[in-house]
Amino acid sequence: MAVFENHAGITITNSKLQVVEIVRKNDRFILNNIDEAYFSETLNFNTDKETKISALIQGALNELLIKKALTANSVSFTLPFEFLFTMQVPFESTLLYNDLIEEFRWELSLLYPFINANDLVIQFFEIDKNEFSDINSALILSTTRKYLKMLNDICTNNNLKLKFIDNIHIASEKALEVNNSFTDKKLTLSVYINSKNLSVLFELKGKLIYYKLIPIYSVREISEHLKKEINFNKMLNINPKSIDTAFIFGDEISQQIVKSISDDIGIQFIQFNPFGRIVPGQSLFNNIYYTTKFNLFAPSAGIAYRLT
Repeated sequence: MAVFENHAGITITNSKLQVVEIVRKNDRFILNNIDEAYFSETLNFNTDKETKISALIQGALNELLIKKALTANSVSFTLPFEFLFTMQVPFESTLLYNDLIEEFRWELSLLYPFINANDLVIQFFEIDKNEFSDINSALILSTTRKYLKMLNDICTNNNLKLKFIDNIHIASEKALEVNNSFTDKKLTLSVYINSKNLSVLFELKGKLIYYKLIPIYSVREISEHLKKEINFNKMLNINPKSIDTAFIFGDEISQQIVKSISDDIGIQFIQFNPFGRIVPGQSLFNNIYYTTKFNLFAPSAGIAYRLT
């Protein structure tokens, strides 16, 4: 059984760092800190060297630590979509583990021909057949070794222990799991939106069954992409009536955007509070991130809640 240690979740975007810290006091879990710090300039993850990315992350981290030092010794990061390479593919567990990893590495090289597949660190999750899919599949998450080394070096330089690294959307789902009961939910849809990507995820009774990352150039594209994922999904036999609940995450997603997407799709999307079931520290009652901008911190909260 995993034992909870004081733990901070840090989200990296192209413009800022966000932190959520959870501590244990008198056998209670306390929300100890919510904050963010902007980089001195916007990052371009496709062109900027890792030395520049590391320096900007360290600068923002310094600002956060000066404002409030971490109680936790362990930190975890949620990474922007540009840091991670994902795909979901049919899966048969007849290969040995090492052979399977090499198979996934080859498939990633086809989907992302601009990366060196041999430099990828790969993790995968098996997804069993279910009432909406008649195939076994695997969700593959990967990132390059240079980013793992960069984050580990940042932690070492700040006397911190790197614990987990995750996708911003999947981490947000963890916050959703902590704050909502899925026992009476059939199929849950969640989407994560930023300026360049639409991330789509389906869960069945709290278990991930489908994930897809879709590049976008305008918010006007979102509704049409979602309609295709709901009505013409090649991996799931679903329709709008299959979906019990829908949630939305993202960078500065306005109420107007949420309403527009909900009206277009015919499904009501919810912006949820990732801190709804945790006791806040006294200093947070006047914290704008806790009182009004809580939805923006779902990835940091989700990774901070994670035990294993």
